[in-house]
Amino acid sequence: KDCHSCRAAVPTLHAGTPLAMAALAVGAAAAAAGDDVGRRLAGMREEWASSEVRSMLRAEFASAAPFPHVMVRPFLGEEGLRLVRKDLEKLNATEKETDLFRFFQTSDLAPRLEKSTNGKKKKRKLQNGGDAASGETSAPALASLADLFASEGYREFCQDITQCGELTARVDLSAQIYSRGGHLLCHDDVIGTRKISFIYYLTDPSEEWADQEGGALELYPADRDAPHGTPATTPSKEILPLSDALLLFVVEPGVSFHAVREVRRERARISIQGWLHAPTLEATSGFEHRGVATLQQILQTRGNGTATSSAAVSDAGAGASPIDALPSSSYATGDLTSEDREFLSQWLAPEYLNDTHLHTVASQFADSSYAVLAQFLRPDVFSALLEMLGAADTADGFSQDSAEAPLPCYGAGACDGWEVIGPPHLRRYLRYEGGASATDGQAAPGAAHARLGRQLAQLSGQLFGSLAFRRWLRACTRLEPRSAGKAEVRRFRPGLDYTVAAQADHIAPGFADLDVTLILVPIGTEEQWGSEEIGGFESYLAADDDKNETVEAQEVYRGTEDDGPLVNVPAAPNTLSLVMRDAQTLRFVKYVSRDAPSSRVDIAACYPVDAPEGSSGEEAEEEGGL
Repeated sequence: KDCHSCRAAVPTLHAGTPLAMAALAVGAAAAAAGDDVGRRLAGMREEWASSEVRSMLRAEFASAAPFPHVMVRPFLGEEGLRLVRKDLEKLNATEKETDLFRFFQTSDLAPRLEKSTNGKKKKRKLQNGGDAASGETSAPALASLADLFASEGYREFCQDITQCGELTARVDLSAQIYSRGGHLLCHDDVIGTRKISFIYYLTDPSEEWADQEGGALELYPADRDAPHGTPATTPSKEILPLSDALLLFVVEPGVSFHAVREVRRERARISIQGWLHAPTLEATSGFEHRGVATLQQILQTRGNGTATSSAAVSDAGAGASPIDALPSSSYATGDLTSEDREFLSQWLAPEYLNDTHLHTVASQFADSSYAVLAQFLRPDVFSALLEMLGAADTADGFSQDSAEAPLPCYGAGACDGWEVIGPPHLRRYLRYEGGASATDGQAAPGAAHARLGRQLAQLSGQLFGSLAFRRWLRACTRLEPRSAGKAEVRRFRPGLDYTVAAQADHIAPGFADLDVTLILVPIGTEEQWGSEEIGGFESYLAADDDKNETVEAQEVYRGTEDDGPLVNVPAAPNTLSLVMRDAQTLRFVKYVSRDAPSSRVDIAACYPVDAPEGSSGEEAEEEGGL
């Protein structure tokens, strides 16, 4: 289950079955000039009426785990698939990247075939074909397939196989291209009136897709020890994107959790993704549980600071209790003393104890609400931690020479006090829970993971938890920490880990968080991490002020193409980031690609502070605050 033993065998309809033969005939006929689309679709509807075919598919759908789904292969047949691929070469696909995914996508294919006109985004063609002129005649096979997916016969077929109830004529349809590094994190697809999700795989049929290429569709079971709507931290089934296969499942809140693992080779994972819709929100599957949908859980952490069920977790310390801020008069830290400097000199580089340097940092922070401090720890302290990180990464198969290495097992590094933190529709990373003492009994003193965890836990407790450090923060930011704060030791593993954008659920009105993050990655990897192509950066962005939760608002909840982050903080060796974040600011750590040269290890802490005037809303934008 942890590695590839959960790989699914794809249910197959043999080439001689009525459905497969009809689909092949439709795909092949799509190339014929002047062929009558209506006549082709009518023929396919007749074949779909086969009771034998439908009985077999209904049984496969109902018995599938971890939630009902069915995969039909072959669907169009190789000839039809190649015709559709050839038509797709004529279209532009625009790069899409958020906290949740990274891939290329065409415009909507369902109403008509149009070329993309936005020149601001990266675009990709399957090969070097030209743009397709609008209209069906320029891409006949693709147009025929789009008509098929929009047809009454296809809707009736999906209704019968899935027993999902009424569907409308609305269909959303686009092609998605996952090149190397492309991925889609865990979610349940519940947006608006979506009711049926279907994926048609158009990967190159010349060679069967292999495990080591990544790109598998992961299906997540429910976590039985958590509230309803919480997926387990690891999938129970993986389905390879085999060419000419069609996958169907019902979209249901808190149930249909799935993801796409990172593509690991140069061959692109190509598919057409579509959704069929219910007539109303109330007619969607599992409407009574809509509050636990992925989108709803994320939305409920935005705008009002309130979270429900598994979303009610601080993003500064998953599972940690909210911080109770004390009145400033009773928790004043005071000025940095000579004793404080001597204490801090055990860890901090000498320049960060120099008054002139601290004044420079404070001025930078006042201008932009953040500061990034390079070479923060003393060289000897950092070198010792780096040696421990290298040993742990080597033990888990992560190294700087792992460009062609396979995707890791989900349990990599989850030992000796390190635990996997979820749920995966909100976050996944390792957190050290073993304690700073060598006598915690969880591992031998020499174990790589235990040594790394213990040293980071000691640094977190002794430095980040000290009054001297809070006074130092006051000198750097001119903000008064209102409590001892909360800190956690995290490890983000290549090919596995991330957090999804959400607001902190503990920031009270009039307050803000001072995020303090010590980042540890190897020396010499600055350019790779700094490019942001391998993820691992921490991004801060403004929450959408529009709290309208209509269907239309939900479908664009991740912002327009012109939206961008307030600041991205790349992973860098021995770096401390200071960011003042108010209740209207989201943050996330971008999924760390398997191509990353190491894990990203950090100590992430937050301290409540008084929010400066104008730190939220339009005034914040005018003053440049986060």
